[in-house]
Amino acid sequence: MKVAVVGAGAMGSLFGAMLAEAGNEVWLYDVWLEHVQAINENGLQIEREDETRTVKVKATIDLQQIRQAELVIIFVKASRTNSAAETAQVIAGSDGSVMTLQNGMGNADIIAEFIDPGQILAGTTSHGATLLGPGSIRHAGCGPTTIGAWSQNDAGLQRAGQLAEFFSRAGIETESVADVRSVVWNKLLINIGINAITALTHIKNGQILDLEITRELSRTAVMEAINVAQAGNI
Repeated sequence: MKVAVVGAGAMGSLFGAMLAEAGNEVWLYDVWLEHVQAINENGLQIEREDETRTVKVKATIDLQQIRQAELVIIFVKASRTNSAAETAQVIAGSDGSVMTLQNGMGNADIIAEFIDPGQILAGTTSHGATLLGPGSIRHAGCGPTTIGAWSQNDAGLQRAGQLAEFFSRAGIETESVADVRSVVWNKLLINIGINAITALTHIKNGQILDLEITRELSRTAVMEAINVAQAGNI
């Protein structure tokens, strides 16, 4: 399958590399020229458990080099989803699938302003990665990936099932679900209970449970988010 990854940061580079290793034609698209050049000249360096492997994958800052792709995966920060959706629209055309595995809420809705909702898939992943420098990432942790069709019709569900199998064959353990919105909200609740608290207090993840005040702050934040979700019939 021909795959384009829009946003070749840590996670985009990781997924692109894993799909390339499985024998797919993969293009990493990013505006960071130094990163793109390093990947093309030396391959993508992936550090994992004190070992480093090199993956040959194509990278570009020029959409014309990619042309059409059967699958476009968006991995940019949420603030850049608009521009990424415009880019995906060009690459995917009217037939390709467009998938967002970004953190945060509202990304799929923004993408749907540019692309037919029937082409869109959303989801979450438990893989973790860190960008070390141009052409270099650390694969920090593995875990399941869950995806689903944003447009919950039979064609969308079939598309999600096929792509889940495709990812799993590439070594990315993936499940397709009928109600992906609940999955996205579940990931948000985790982020609220951990990421938001560490950002506010400047402590590490593992320290949240050590202090009564941060345990209570985390609990309160998650409960508020649960109430919002329930009000939205999630």
